[in-house]
Amino acid sequence: MGVPEHLRHGVEITPEGVKMALEFGNSLQEIFPGRRLVLGHTTARRCQMTAEFISRGFSTECSQIIDFQEKIEDPILNMDSYVNLRDEKGWQNLIIQWLNQQVPEDIMQDPDIYADTHVKRLLAFDNIDDESLFVVIGHDYTLFPIISSVLGKKVTGIDFLNGIVINANSERNEIMFSDEDCKVRRVLEY
Repeated sequence: MGVPEHLRHGVEITPEGVKMALEFGNSLQEIFPGRRLVLGHTTARRCQMTAEFISRGFSTECSQIIDFQEKIEDPILNMDSYVNLRDEKGWQNLIIQWLNQQVPEDIMQDPDIYADTHVKRLLAFDNIDDESLFVVIGHDYTLFPIISSVLGKKVTGIDFLNGIVINANSERNEIMFSDEDCKVRRVLEY
């Protein structure tokens, strides 16, 4: 929020973020021993770095980072107008208005369409076998519309390394989100 827009995509994670990502990868390895980890990430350098350090913590021999960036596009369509709105309204108010579909669609994509499109893309990704874990590292504003539209919970902040979990198999697709304030789960009808 205090980072100038022209530098945002180059911002790296902090040393504490590196440590947390390594620990997260190690925890995944302990919870899912013998499984393969497939990681994707959005375009920001900090998302790429988070994926890289999760991979190292998990075990680089058992993990793979794939190019998933083009599948999760940025919801911001007009950066200058977005920055003006954010400066005028504040970050959280802008996000709330966006989730309530009060931001013009030429500035930010419709949050419900954005959420629906991306959940379907995640479920349709076919480069993963049934024994693999598929983790996509994204910006908070890529998760807000999914949590709002699919799970019915409006959030304007997500802790580092928190996000949605989609448990998908041929019989059932389920999505979950949990934080200090709530725990929500829903079976997907896709």
